[in-house]
Amino acid sequence: MKCLLGIILLCAIVLSGCKGNSNIYSGIEKNDIEEISKVKNIEFVYEYKGHTDHWAAAYHVYKMKDNDEHTSKLVLKYIGKQPGPTGELSYAYDTEGGGSGSGTLPSDHSEAGIYYLGSSGGNGAIAAQNSLVKVQVNWNGNTETIELKPEINR
Repeated sequence: MKCLLGIILLCAIVLSGCKGNSNIYSGIEKNDIEEISKVKNIEFVYEYKGHTDHWAAAYHVYKMKDNDEHTSKLVLKYIGKQPGPTGELSYAYDTEGGGSGSGTLPSDHSEAGIYYLGSSGGNGAIAAQNSLVKVQVNWNGNTETIELKPEINR
């Protein structure tokens, strides 16, 4: 009986740990970004996500039905131990099929650890729906590379 209770407790701990990972992207998913979630005439939204021990990242590409231009947005969320980043934060990203960029911003330029790194757009090439997006983040003398994978049919 004690063994069965121990197994049930262990399963509950493991399952609660899995549930915790689903919250890593809270605040940076496509449903969390007003420009994407509230607009009715969006033709497509490609969403790429990935994380490391310190960062979660999401890259969104979307297009409106009424024009040929697309928009892409990169959002970072600090998920590491506190205190969070101080000083300047720099980033660079590269997509397969279209688009790359880089920039810097003060670390206090976040909303609850979420960094909106701006958007870009146009009618040129975009990242393929099933490709990878690589993001490099530099902060407090640290560097991490995050590989974002497509979230297909979600």
